[in-house]
Amino acid sequence: MKDETAREINALNQALKADPALRPPLIEYEEGGHAVLVPQNRYSEQAFRNRPALLAWRARLVPTALALFVVQNPLEERLPEGTKMDSDSRQWFIHANDAIGVRSRAKVLAALVEKYIHNESENNWVSLASGAAIPVLEALRNAKLDGQQVYLTLVDKDPVALSWAETMAAQEGLVVGEQLTLLRRNLLHTLVRNDDLLLELGEHQAELVDALGIFEYFNDTDAVTFLQRALRLVKPGGAVIVSNMLTSSPQIDFVLRGIGWEDIHPRSLQQLQDIHLAAGVPVENVTVVVPKDGVYAVMEVKV
Repeated sequence: MKDETAREINALNQALKADPALRPPLIEYEEGGHAVLVPQNRYSEQAFRNRPALLAWRARLVPTALALFVVQNPLEERLPEGTKMDSDSRQWFIHANDAIGVRSRAKVLAALVEKYIHNESENNWVSLASGAAIPVLEALRNAKLDGQQVYLTLVDKDPVALSWAETMAAQEGLVVGEQLTLLRRNLLHTLVRNDDLLLELGEHQAELVDALGIFEYFNDTDAVTFLQRALRLVKPGGAVIVSNMLTSSPQIDFVLRGIGWEDIHPRSLQQLQDIHLAAGVPVENVTVVVPKDGVYAVMEVKV
């Protein structure tokens, strides 16, 4: 099934790449607020045909954090909004290269965490645009850390995602008001346009700040400001970890114009370097990891 899925998606990707004029699907709303997907090209229509869970996922969950929950947990029997998972959709959630990329960037985060979060002392970890915090909680679990030693702050504008995060964190022994803080904040307003979040959390308080899912939603100017302010949250010796879809991602046309994951800014490695240099971060303070799937660059920015 893996090879079959790869062949099918690659064919759609190549067809879309050959015709840059083809547009991504639209979402229309029926009476009662029910979201309906309207494909704008035949390759997009082909992608969703006979895949009811994929269709529901795109219409109702993308681009929210719960859309990523499905990609991170493709063996679940139902989508978070209740649609039953079908086998054809599941194969794509498992084997699509971009789905693999979402999971591999989480593995990179988990590998980096052990450099900054230790059992010997109390640790503060801030996750910006945390969503449901699945990569964060998986990293903590895999690091076999004493939960009492980690103080986790999850920041996201989506109350549904934060609620999911709270439930899953509780299963890991992290409780709101003790080791876990949930903040419903819009980062564009509170960390880019203003520095309210910086004042709220305090400068140089965290060993680690991650922003795996938000960096590619900022234009270059906002990305520079975001990185500068995120770095001010971190103690000396700590790091900010961000990720960004690469312009060279192998199935980027399929994702952007077939599935229609819009409003992101894929970047080249050179563009990412330009951003961190503009933020005042020298090359020697930055390590970039690109997993073999080639979807995301994960950037470790040391303080």
